[in-house]
Amino acid sequence: MNSPSNPTSNETAVYALWINWVISVGALCVPVLTSVYVPAIAVPLLCILLGVLLFFYTNRSMRDRSVICPLIPSVAYRSLLVSALIMAVILISYSHGIVDRFFETELLNRRIPFLTVLIVSPVTFFYSVLAWLQGTRRFGVCQRCKMVLGDFSERGIMGSVLDEESRFQHTFMRWIWGVVALISWGYYMLFYINVNINVPDKFFLGWVPAILYLISVVYLATRYFTIWAYYYSNLETNDHASAPSTAIRYLILSSDTIFLSRLGEFADRPDQNLYDTPAIIAIDYHADIDLATAKRVFTEISAMKEDTFDIRFMYYSADNTGTQNIFHYIVCPHTRKELEDQSFFKGKWFNLTQLERALHNHDVSRLLASELNRLHTVTMAWKTYDAEGRRLYKIKNYRPSFRFKGICDWDVDFNSQRWLKVARLNQDKPFFRLRRLIDRLRGGDSDI
Repeated sequence: MNSPSNPTSNETAVYALWINWVISVGALCVPVLTSVYVPAIAVPLLCILLGVLLFFYTNRSMRDRSVICPLIPSVAYRSLLVSALIMAVILISYSHGIVDRFFETELLNRRIPFLTVLIVSPVTFFYSVLAWLQGTRRFGVCQRCKMVLGDFSERGIMGSVLDEESRFQHTFMRWIWGVVALISWGYYMLFYINVNINVPDKFFLGWVPAILYLISVVYLATRYFTIWAYYYSNLETNDHASAPSTAIRYLILSSDTIFLSRLGEFADRPDQNLYDTPAIIAIDYHADIDLATAKRVFTEISAMKEDTFDIRFMYYSADNTGTQNIFHYIVCPHTRKELEDQSFFKGKWFNLTQLERALHNHDVSRLLASELNRLHTVTMAWKTYDAEGRRLYKIKNYRPSFRFKGICDWDVDFNSQRWLKVARLNQDKPFFRLRRLIDRLRGGDSDI
């Protein structure tokens, strides 16, 4: 089930956002500042050490299913490790005389083979931009996060906060390291003299990034304190907002169509004029709901007879506190007419083309979009690959067609992380065997 191993209060989650920034960006600034005081050979070793520590920090948060967004530390440890590699290449080039073949010897300073900020800042900016261009659907760590915890829309109020703040931090990171790269390279091109590191050099090439980092730490501390205060002021006027509760959602599928209603028809729904399933109910908190109970609840809210539809469990999601959760089910009426004649639901049937158009136009609720994304991802992975990610068909890049028909009888577990993982890591991906080996070495071989 997609829930935190160690439930976290909402105030702790807000604090964790700030700590995430302090640790990740701080790790990038440490070698930059240190490099103006220590020998060059120590800097790549420091970068490797910090990069490895950040890597384990990120993976531990993923294993523990914590609420910390892994995007910022992921960008940070990648930047540190790549920067260390570049530094190591430069040092080897100096030690083997390769640099002498391209530059005049009297222009080189072997005591200062590189300036750390000139490497770390553009590399960090590059990875920040790369993550922005790829988006959360394609950037590896974001895929893993959704695979483990589900979409932000499934994680309650803090899911929305995490979504907005992770985007804000990512944008903030791009701007900061873009500015640092411009300042450092501008100073290097206009004022730096390759003789030694003097006081102005130490300030512009070491202390400016550290000062910007400290300003960002204070600013984000103020920002997250404000968010925390706003959250608690809302709780005082809306006591039921934090009360433990359970929601049950039913996707109604028949052949290759899905039954949807406009949320604007219901005054108590937040996303006005968006399509969603009409079969939603909120009840007192339940840690578990069996299939029989889910079927009985659906008959009560729909007025349909139990022998007129099939039902199957889809998946489970919860917020970071573990006190608000959602059980997602699929209902398959035997005929569309039985639903239209017997049930209380008002809406219309969407075929796959119409549904795709509605998704493209952002005309469905975010939670429904998340459910459909999971359904499509698991279905296509299950139809195309085996549980180890190997192709079921010998035709490379062949993709079976996506359909809803027969979904209630399919032998696939939508709640399992296995098929989400196969969709991300399979035989059609570059370096499949190497990536699978690395994934197993870091403990990703289990059904997460």
